[in-house]
Amino acid sequence: MRSSLSEKLPVAVLIIVLFSVTGSCRRSSAAHTTPHFPFAYVQEDCGPTDGVAMFFYFTGEQSQGGKYKEPFLQIELNARSAPQNYSIQSGKSDVFGSRCLRAGSCEAATSGFLNLSKFSRNVGASGDYELHFRDGSIETGRFEAVWYSNYFLCG
Repeated sequence: MRSSLSEKLPVAVLIIVLFSVTGSCRRSSAAHTTPHFPFAYVQEDCGPTDGVAMFFYFTGEQSQGGKYKEPFLQIELNARSAPQNYSIQSGKSDVFGSRCLRAGSCEAATSGFLNLSKFSRNVGASGDYELHFRDGSIETGRFEAVWYSNYFLCG
């Protein structure tokens, strides 16, 4: 039994449609690999126990003078910074992460990490981060953070 061209045509069209749909899905997921927070800053400031802490800010827009507008991510490190890996865990008191999408509305990360591959006080830092949130969303990225010198007095 021979099949005619008119019988094969719908199958060929279906295959072409499937390839074009899956191809566009791949392109759209690749579009999401661009950084959501492409600008990174690091500065010293007062931590929760009035000691000096390191604050990393990841922003959607370039900032100046240590003023960060929402939306942004923040990772607070209450330990001496050096090139190393830091784990963010609920209830752990030395590393905190949060996401501030609107003014006055920040949510704490439930887990994640900050990996510092380079750190130089008064110069900057680089590495990568990942923050997990209660709603199941994940913020992740690589960064080259600019140092912001902040004059402050803790205590």
